[in-house]
Amino acid sequence: MRTWAAGSGPVSSDYKWHELAKIWQTPSAGEQWMRDLDEGEFSHQLESYGVPTNLALEMVGRMDKTMKDCILKLYRSAIHVGAEWEPGLANITSPGLVFWGKLDPACPIEFADRLGKDTKAAHILKLDCGHWTPVQCPDEVAQALQEHWITADSK
Repeated sequence: MRTWAAGSGPVSSDYKWHELAKIWQTPSAGEQWMRDLDEGEFSHQLESYGVPTNLALEMVGRMDKTMKDCILKLYRSAIHVGAEWEPGLANITSPGLVFWGKLDPACPIEFADRLGKDTKAAHILKLDCGHWTPVQCPDEVAQALQEHWITADSK
């Protein structure tokens, strides 16, 4: 792997899943939540995490049966990701970029520092936003990625 970049996803056995993740990870409860999905309410919840209104509405509008199933499978596959992946982080040798929202209510900023330290990331970018860094700060994330790749190519 030439380079890598990651954000807003703790890889730590100390991470405690947020309440919605716990619902999605629980068989039957996750399916019930998806069946009962109130698009307006969920859109407002996304907005509270910093997603602009127009994008929150678009995101929720795209939650068809396939997307709902993918969300449940993803969250259920990641229940123990911290404990499973954390030991291998020290083996990463390619240059890394960690980008994270300072105001992320679901994945606190302290996990950006831990991920950066554990992987010896080349750069940790802390942005003035919440959980959805590429959506909330697209220009900053794009610029950081471009600089990251240019730096890696020059070595």
